Amino acid sequence: MGLTGLFNKGKFNKVLKKEVERAKRYKRPLSLIIFDIDHFKRINDTYGHKVGDEVLKELAKIIKSVIRKADFVARWGGEEFVILAPETDLDGALNLAEKLRQTVEKHQFPTVKNVTISLGVAQYIDGETPEEFIIRADMALYKAKENGRNRVEVAN
Repeated sequence: MGLTGLFNKGKFNKVLKKEVERAKRYKRPLSLIIFDIDHFKRINDTYGHKVGDEVLKELAKIIKSVIRKADFVARWGGEEFVILAPETDLDGALNLAEKLRQTVEKHQFPTVKNVTISLGVAQYIDGETPEEFIIRADMALYKAKENGRNRVEVAN
């Protein structure tokens, strides 16, 4: 755990593998949300990396306040984050993602004030690898950015 106090990509991948196995074995829903801060480079360029780091730390606090105890969150890298939501179908994950999006949008961050996030959501499909699961969620994130940012998109 570094700057944000969240787990890193390596730890997340281990948990993801275990949860995918559990979802397969027990035929239980599992969802994934990948998101990042819109125009984060602009925040760093305008206000400096120290302020950018403060935004990341503040966002980590917001994420922790919105997710459930059973959910697993990690900093995926840079300004990108992931939430793994066991026992959660697509509708539940969409609700969580939208709640997070709205909470971030309404929050007054120090110095920069307003920050938005774009999110991609996927529900695990039986038979896919953890890597394929991540790729689908990441493609949905890309779609959210392409469609104007500050929005939630669903994976195919």
